Amino acid sequence: MIWKRPMEASEGVRSCQLFRPECSEDGAMTTASELRMPGFVLVLAGVLFFFIGVMTWLNGPLVAFARIAFSLDDNDAFLIPSVFYAAHFFGALPLAVLADKIGSVRGMSLGLVLMAAGTACFAVSADFLAFGAALGSLFLLALGVTLLGLAINPYVALLGGLGTASRRIAVMGLFNKAAGVVAPLMFGATALRSLGALSASISAAPDSRIRDALRAGFAGQIVAPYVFLAVTLFLLAVVVNVAPLPQLSHPVPLTPAAKGGRIRCGRTLWLGTGCLFLYVGVEAIAGDAIGTYGDRLGLPPDSTKFFSSLTFVAMVAGYCGGMAFIPQVLSQRAYLASVCVLGMCLTVAASFSSGMKSVLFMGGLGFCDAMMWPILYPLAIRGLGERTLQGTAVAVMAVSGGAVLPKLFIWLASFLSFRVSFLTVVLPSYFLIFAYLVFCGRERDDLPVGKASSAARQREPEGGSGQATDVPGTELA
Repeated sequence: MIWKRPMEASEGVRSCQLFRPECSEDGAMTTASELRMPGFVLVLAGVLFFFIGVMTWLNGPLVAFARIAFSLDDNDAFLIPSVFYAAHFFGALPLAVLADKIGSVRGMSLGLVLMAAGTACFAVSADFLAFGAALGSLFLLALGVTLLGLAINPYVALLGGLGTASRRIAVMGLFNKAAGVVAPLMFGATALRSLGALSASISAAPDSRIRDALRAGFAGQIVAPYVFLAVTLFLLAVVVNVAPLPQLSHPVPLTPAAKGGRIRCGRTLWLGTGCLFLYVGVEAIAGDAIGTYGDRLGLPPDSTKFFSSLTFVAMVAGYCGGMAFIPQVLSQRAYLASVCVLGMCLTVAASFSSGMKSVLFMGGLGFCDAMMWPILYPLAIRGLGERTLQGTAVAVMAVSGGAVLPKLFIWLASFLSFRVSFLTVVLPSYFLIFAYLVFCGRERDDLPVGKASSAARQREPEGGSGQATDVPGTELA
């Protein structure tokens, strides 16, 4: 029998109601911390995170595609990731309100429908060589990604107990970053096949009519893969809508210390959000701009179209390294400070080397970026209590860093070299994140992953401040 029971504040989740609570043999209710996430729900969530990754990490190969198909320079081609990430900034707050009203499951389903619509519209726009319409389609697609992320992350966090939420979200992150490896490879082998030969043919074409015909034929190669993706996303929306998924009627983890409804850690939220903004921007440069970077270093286009996968192979390794070292060897804050130092070293190495060696150093930043969001997000929203959903929306707005920093990188490269531009943008970003980790919130930030919330519940905060919250963030960048 499906029914609903409000949980007590003493159970660590205030005003959070779950459908279909589990019962023990004696009929007692299972608390939030004792819930076990059903296997099929975990698998389905992993698939959804994978497709969030596919649609996000195709931005890098799409830059190379747009440069040829729409005859764009670098500045115009990088409007693709800029529009995609800007949608997170403009859509986060209204979509958070929508997700709160319609619930997690419907939010996931609607997000997938928006993603399917945006993908189909992009295929049509590319076929008609309409760049403005293609950007509008990407904005719609990114709104769907934002809604899906807002709905699924609290769902994964709460359905199974907060004590193990960080570990579950790290597993979801592996699905997301694995998509960053697979998607560029598949896209490069289909829509971007023979990219180098086509570029040479367009350059050698004697008149504009032949060049336009070559571009139109190339643009048509994207239609079949994108129609396939649109159909797959729509079918996933149907599966989510009809599957017997447990419901979260109010998917916000709340703490008893926030009864007043007041955000008590605004400074921490905004500083943490600023770091998330810088991290997403650096990740977008390493993932989306690495192909352009390699191209401008003189490497062949048929190789550079696959370079995004280098970054995401490093990210998968970074996730595995983070789960191995935290908390057995290092606290989460110490680990992230260490990879920030590594990121600064790799940035300097990439800037003072050339050719494939420089590209490999740039791709290595994926290792440094992998654990940024799972650690920075809980630090940013700790103590928000019943305003956690609003804090999550603010944090999601930080994904707009992917719209700003890559565009700044390309703009600076127009009058500086690509390597100097890379150093100018990326090195200060890692330094500022490092400074935040070292100087801000030492007392609570130094808790190991997966143990912050349990430690916070064991002590009363001084002065009535909010308790730490161990809830992972959205995996969108």
